[in-house]
Amino acid sequence: MLTGLLCFGQGALSIEGEAKQKPGLQKIQLVTDISAITPGEEFTVALIIDPLPDHHTYWRGPGIVGVATTFNWTLPDGFSAGEVAWPPPQKVLMAGITAYGYRDRQMLLTTITPPDIIEGSEVTLSARIAWMACATSCNPGVDDFTLTLPVNRSGTAAAIDTDLADTFAEVRRTVPQAAPPTWKIEVRSAAADRIELDLEVPGLFEPAAKSISFFCYDMQVDSDESQEVEVLAAGDTTKLRLRFVRPEVAPRSPTHFAGVLRCIGGFPGLDSPHIEISIPWPPGTFSNE
Repeated sequence: MLTGLLCFGQGALSIEGEAKQKPGLQKIQLVTDISAITPGEEFTVALIIDPLPDHHTYWRGPGIVGVATTFNWTLPDGFSAGEVAWPPPQKVLMAGITAYGYRDRQMLLTTITPPDIIEGSEVTLSARIAWMACATSCNPGVDDFTLTLPVNRSGTAAAIDTDLADTFAEVRRTVPQAAPPTWKIEVRSAAADRIELDLEVPGLFEPAAKSISFFCYDMQVDSDESQEVEVLAAGDTTKLRLRFVRPEVAPRSPTHFAGVLRCIGGFPGLDSPHIEISIPWPPGTFSNE
């Protein structure tokens, strides 16, 4: 939950776009912690999404219902936008169906890289953003958002809003990191509608292993079906098997099985309860698709 983190003071050093109210949302807005763009120096732009009470928005892999928030950037020549940094999701309910999203205020961060040479005294960044905010019914939305920033030509570093920069850093710390190379991970199709994921995790105790759950990026796992966890062996390295239902709407012939694992209490040796995995499917797994 990031509500406290996002109650930053409206610092004069940050640049804020128009804050908009939309059906299901108290606020949706672009902000950045910099006071000016320095040519060649990357910076962060955040989309703040603040749902109304009892509403939620969706994660990058919403499950079998819902629509992920998407960005379509229009940037000046030479500028580029990186991938969105997604905080880990929560389980949310839409019409009694379990999906993956956010019930709380969130920041979705994008790194913007400017060119070494920028013409003019200011720059406008534009994004067409689409989202869905749901409670007992859903409110799809799409709108255009802009940020206009001056160009720093002082030869010294531009001032930043330190409170907002600290908030960005805290959000980034929640973003799942890749699984350590010491883990052994395998995936298989146990049947047309069943997936098995085997993990070998050093230092993981059996009670923690039984708490593990998985959030899939692309509907290969039915978000509304229960997940099974079986501990195959416990010791210095715990071996476990997770079983999932593959829905009829799963993508055909996927190349990778990817998403986020959550372990209540955190994974051993890691300062996070969330880890990202991306495992190639064995060749020929989906030859009939």
